[in-house]
Amino acid sequence: MTEFETRLNECLEALSEGRWDLDACLRRYPQDAEALRPLLLATLTYARAHDLQPGAEFATKARERFLVATGQRVTEAFDTEPSPSFFAAARVRFLGAAQRMRANAPAPRRRWALSGPAFRGLAGAGIAAVMLLSFSAYTISTAAAALPGDWQYPLKLQTERVRLALAFSEDAKRDVRIDIAGERATEVERMANSGRIIGPGVLDRLADQTAPLVQAVDNGELDASELRKFAEVVEKQKAVLALSASQLSADAQPNLEVAQDISAAGVQKVVVAIRNSQPGVPFVYTPVVPLLSTEGVATETTTPTATGTATASATPGPTEEGGTPEPQPTSGVVITPEDDDVTFGVSWVRVSAGAISILVPSESDGWQMSGLSGEGAPALVRVTNANATSIITINPRTSDIYWFIVKNGVFDEVQLRATRDGQTFVADQTVIRLLYGSDSDIPLYVLRSLDLLPEPIPTPEAAP
Repeated sequence: MTEFETRLNECLEALSEGRWDLDACLRRYPQDAEALRPLLLATLTYARAHDLQPGAEFATKARERFLVATGQRVTEAFDTEPSPSFFAAARVRFLGAAQRMRANAPAPRRRWALSGPAFRGLAGAGIAAVMLLSFSAYTISTAAAALPGDWQYPLKLQTERVRLALAFSEDAKRDVRIDIAGERATEVERMANSGRIIGPGVLDRLADQTAPLVQAVDNGELDASELRKFAEVVEKQKAVLALSASQLSADAQPNLEVAQDISAAGVQKVVVAIRNSQPGVPFVYTPVVPLLSTEGVATETTTPTATGTATASATPGPTEEGGTPEPQPTSGVVITPEDDDVTFGVSWVRVSAGAISILVPSESDGWQMSGLSGEGAPALVRVTNANATSIITINPRTSDIYWFIVKNGVFDEVQLRATRDGQTFVADQTVIRLLYGSDSDIPLYVLRSLDLLPEPIPTPEAAP
């Protein structure tokens, strides 16, 4: 599909849904305005012709004419005299039947002729009806898989409106709306995977379907099952929107940012709502958006000021020239104090083990490290605070980081960084702060300090 066809479909869908008028479409695509105008005008003219509704007076008179015409046809049918040939044939049939009755012969069953004009007409009408019904059923069933730009897509949108209209309770309506919001995410995913251009309308529909549900979460209108279902939807939206940037049309970037903001707000609000709806029940936070690059992971990091108060700065890690040298991969464990780092009132040490280098709070502030004994890179490093209510586990081999925090008397599990199916997932720091407030400061600082060490260069074998 060319870029012009994509824009044309975008305008046609927006016109049919009432989101834009003709002038708005032409202003959005001024470079194609001359080519788009006649096509859109023809579409609007056709739509208006089908939208015309007869007036009450016209409808009343049409009904009267129909009834009069029907009465005339019935009267004509009763006034029609049979032809002489009909009388003769009827007389023969009557006499034959009377003779059989006198002979006590069973009356023959009436048989329909399987040939002739009448049968052929009836068969043709039946075949046409079956084909029409089959085509309609096929069209509706296949429309469910249609994507924006497909000729069946308007039918898919209309089917969704019918589903919503037939949902009579508020709970049923919310359930349908969540399904539709999930379908918008699936459409973006399929378009991105197939290399199709994603225009503004695609993203606007996703945002329009999701925003009311985010507001419903904020108002406390969703029950526990609806919250879990909506959580899957907005997390999927966040993931597919992150992956769709390369497939955007030239004018869709602002729409993508709006859709991303709404989905991110949905993730934050729904996760917090789920956690707050289950006090005293262990909660597991699992990020679903994969890490696309190493950029942006170490945001909001802090370094100490002269008084030891944290302020925004660069990612904690190897110091500048003249400071601590950059750590290299090691088969054991190297612990280097960070004497000038007292972020959050805690002194820090850098632990280099296996494939990672990472900052952890020092034992002088009541944090205990375990798992460092033995030779080679440890399988798991555990860092625990003084009262064992906050535990950070670090896997030096996979760089996975988990945090266990006591909340309402039970341990919550927070996956700060985890590898699943070959992909790396990093927690949404805004969500973590909403859930745990200042208790998350130290674990998130640990997460942001992570450095992945380069692969060791193998030592060449000595020549014989």
